Amino acid sequence: MDGRGRVRPLPLGEAMKIAALVHFYPPFRNAGSETMLHRMLQRLQKAGHQVKVFTTHLPDAPDRYVYDGIPVASTNIVVAQQLLKEFNPEVIITHHGNSVRALKVARQICAKSVFLMHNDFDISKAILYRSPDLVVFNTRWMQEKFRWYRGQSLVVHPPIWAEDHRTTPGDCVTLVNLNEHKGSLVFYELAQRMPHVRFLGVVGGHGQQIIRRDLSNVTIQDHTDDMPGDVWSRTRILLMPSLYESYGMAGVEALASGIPVIANPTNGLTESLGHAGIFVHRDDIDGWQREIERLLDPRQWEAASKRAKQRSAELDPSAELDAWVDAIEELCVGTVRLMSPTGTIVRVAEDKAERLLPMGYRPLDGSSETPKRRGRPRKRTGDHSDPQD
Repeated sequence: MDGRGRVRPLPLGEAMKIAALVHFYPPFRNAGSETMLHRMLQRLQKAGHQVKVFTTHLPDAPDRYVYDGIPVASTNIVVAQQLLKEFNPEVIITHHGNSVRALKVARQICAKSVFLMHNDFDISKAILYRSPDLVVFNTRWMQEKFRWYRGQSLVVHPPIWAEDHRTTPGDCVTLVNLNEHKGSLVFYELAQRMPHVRFLGVVGGHGQQIIRRDLSNVTIQDHTDDMPGDVWSRTRILLMPSLYESYGMAGVEALASGIPVIANPTNGLTESLGHAGIFVHRDDIDGWQREIERLLDPRQWEAASKRAKQRSAELDPSAELDAWVDAIEELCVGTVRLMSPTGTIVRVAEDKAERLLPMGYRPLDGSSETPKRRGRPRKRTGDHSDPQD
């Protein structure tokens, strides 16, 4: 979880200020969207950029904190927008509920806007019509569904580093997130049918949790950010009878330990689990029971575990994170922001900026010279281990 990938120093003047305006953030909310954003911001920070997060719906968080090196300001939406403007980033990243506000602030300060699209819901689709400068789809199936979108976009699957999750599997049949949409009713029905099997239910980061303590073979694990220690080390089979998954990070995390995953064949889960997935339709309870019983055979489990590890190796996020950094840096290539004599912020081409300085325009950094270009593309090699590339 350290944003690893290729590492190289940034030449003077190329580091950018990058902000995220979001509702939640780890460790106070550890759902998939927040985890994905955090890892993407870590990668930008490791590339040499100044990153800061502004959250609006974390009542349990302190006003200021740092998580894995990322500084976070926790407040309400009014103050967050003001702090964001004072930070004056060149790029604003957003998703979910704060997207409209983030795009508005970006236009006010002539920052570039980036929208992370985690699902194909109408509320997300509506953001596309607001023309963010960059859209990041979290799956290829979603990019294909919105192929009519003509703005700049790329695919970044939720980054998961296998070594952060790899452990020795345990002996439970597990469901992560006990809300109804994730399949808690399926989970409890299977536990009732199979009293000889140990089940582990993990309290999730979103949705109304359905927690039953009347089944002796079901253990409830509180919401945790230590998935390897608290969950995967106790899990032998992961269930994902989700009504909807745009990708399914929990499944990919489980694959790293060779844990077989039985899943409802949503678009996201078929893309993420690939050939390692064991697919059963959500309402086919008998089918779920048959697959669990089959995997209780050590030989069947070993074969499925081998496929899981193979799939995990195929999902290394390095290349997509490199493309992500490139895309962010290229957003501002060849342009600078200036403050006009009337106090309006404008973004202009570098050659035009030089002509505007004598007319009373000034760079936003307060200097009297044309600011250096931000996000200039750098020549890179395929060697991720050489910090001098």
